[in-house]
Amino acid sequence: MANQENCRGSIYVVKEKDTLYRIAKMYGVQVKDIMRQNPYVDVYNLQPGDELCIPAFTAVISGAFVPYVVKKGDTVLGIAKSNKTTVENLAKSNKKIRELTLPVGTVLLIDKAK
Repeated sequence: MANQENCRGSIYVVKEKDTLYRIAKMYGVQVKDIMRQNPYVDVYNLQPGDELCIPAFTAVISGAFVPYVVKKGDTVLGIAKSNKTTVENLAKSNKKIRELTLPVGTVLLIDKAK
């Protein structure tokens, strides 16, 4: 069980059929970084309900990026407008946008420096 106080990132609760690769891709991090953050979790035998600490990476300029969690009904354009940025700027910071679908719970980085 991941400890929220010691996790510098997000806590993710494993769902059925999740793989470490799929979780890493969803959050835009590397598998090895998740493994490093979760030394007591059997990452080779994930079970529904397991909690993983997903590491968050800060921008070079501290505070320049702010995480945004996609909610039901969100669109890329809507997210860009509500965060006073452009789709192009979102795409520069978030490879996930190129897939054109944003599942609920996807974490995007909003560049507040622009």
